[in-house]
Amino acid sequence: MTQQSELGGKLEEGGSSLDNGSSRHVEGDDDLVPNGNGVEEDQTKKENPYLVTWDESDAHQSPRNWSRRYRMFLVFIVSLYTLLSPICSTMNAPALSTLQREFHVTSDTLANMMMSASMLAFTIAPMIYGPLSERIGRKYVLQVSNLIFLIFNVGCGLSQNVQQMIILRFCLGYAGCAPVAIGAGIIVDLFGPEERGSAMAMYTLAPVLGPCIGPIFSGWIIQGYGEEHWRWIFWTSTMFGALVSVVGLFVVKETYEPVLLERKANRLRKETGNDAWHTKYAVNETLATKIAHGLMRPCIFIVTQPVITVTCVYQALLFGCQYLLLASFSKVFREVYHQPVGIASLHYIAMALGFTTSGQVGGRFVDCYYRRLKERNGGVGRPEFKLPVLTVTGLLMPAGLLLYGWTVQYRVHWIVPDIGIFMIACGVRMTLFICPLYLADAITLYTASATSALVMTRGLFSFTFPLFAPQLYARLGQGWGNSVLALATACIGLPAPFIMYKYGRSLRNKSDYSQRAMKLMS
Repeated sequence: MTQQSELGGKLEEGGSSLDNGSSRHVEGDDDLVPNGNGVEEDQTKKENPYLVTWDESDAHQSPRNWSRRYRMFLVFIVSLYTLLSPICSTMNAPALSTLQREFHVTSDTLANMMMSASMLAFTIAPMIYGPLSERIGRKYVLQVSNLIFLIFNVGCGLSQNVQQMIILRFCLGYAGCAPVAIGAGIIVDLFGPEERGSAMAMYTLAPVLGPCIGPIFSGWIIQGYGEEHWRWIFWTSTMFGALVSVVGLFVVKETYEPVLLERKANRLRKETGNDAWHTKYAVNETLATKIAHGLMRPCIFIVTQPVITVTCVYQALLFGCQYLLLASFSKVFREVYHQPVGIASLHYIAMALGFTTSGQVGGRFVDCYYRRLKERNGGVGRPEFKLPVLTVTGLLMPAGLLLYGWTVQYRVHWIVPDIGIFMIACGVRMTLFICPLYLADAITLYTASATSALVMTRGLFSFTFPLFAPQLYARLGQGWGNSVLALATACIGLPAPFIMYKYGRSLRNKSDYSQRAMKLMS
């Protein structure tokens, strides 16, 4: 028996008595809400009196029953956690030439590794954090990983050579990946499908806005205080991270319902002395089996679950192109347009504006369009109803790359390349929040593991793409170099949304995890 089917058997065993809730559809997770206090719950208690659910006395403890204001505030705080790692992933980009001279580095590829090494960790770390948050909860993973992140960030500021910088940057990325890996899971914990778009738009603003903010503030630190003070890039980001940690320590609560219900079951077992109390999520596994299944789940998802594989490749390609450009922006505007480092870093604002605009407009449009399609479908929601907006992404990304590349090639006024950057940002942004939204609806119970698979693949692309940027532009120039990227994104970005919308349901039906997760949540 394969590991996947073995885990499936475990899930079925643990969920054999789970169909005693409401017998509703399982297209999406519209019904992933606490049991009510009516006939259905009474029937559930009669059939299985020791099944732990939310009841009338503690229904307010269910995360989706918290006030919307607090839930949105919690998303904002989690976004700040998530903002730290993306900021630090690119904040030393304007300082790379300084680091090359100070550390006596002659290779541009090795110099770029001082920036992209943190993204290499994203190919490994989500394999730990996603499943771990589904075992012990989201809160502790966020807080502990952020503390470790701050320690390694200080270490980067103390680096004395290129080897230390690359190793510490990798460790920095490994620790800082946790909020990125589990953030979408927190959104699913807090919101239903019809209101997730706005929440996800707010949350995913951080992973894309961070890489723009980092180079801006570091560029002005270098220009304002001198290249010899580049270490202050790390000191200031550590101060910000410490402030977020202190605030989060007091306001962030656990959101993962299986963990909360298991805590309630443990309390009942202690109070009553009866070990029969259990939750519908309980699985009879040894600790070693739990760890093995948890660690391998994101990798299994990428290899064996078509719905995740297609989504991962699509998002990773666009994200890789973004990081390739982030690594070259400062150099382009310094060498082609002869701007000082601080002014050159301001061009990241164009990308930040694109991220912000498309996120706010796209998030509301996704929610609105989802409700409309659901109504047309007889009130039955489908994860594919989140995908139509992706068709815009397929057009914006290649068009933006062409506009940016050829206007830089012919030294057109800098405002025109910035328009291309804005278009690129809009395309990347919509992909970054719609893909997790789709997987959140398709594989609800394992959202953290599914989004961990997303983070792993885009981390791989984000690490490798900046490494060949110098060779790409040296051989082809900005015009043809970005045309190659535009062709690659068009070949995948134009057909992928239509394919996923039309065949997404059949892909999900081939996913054992998707089917079992839907069964557990129905």
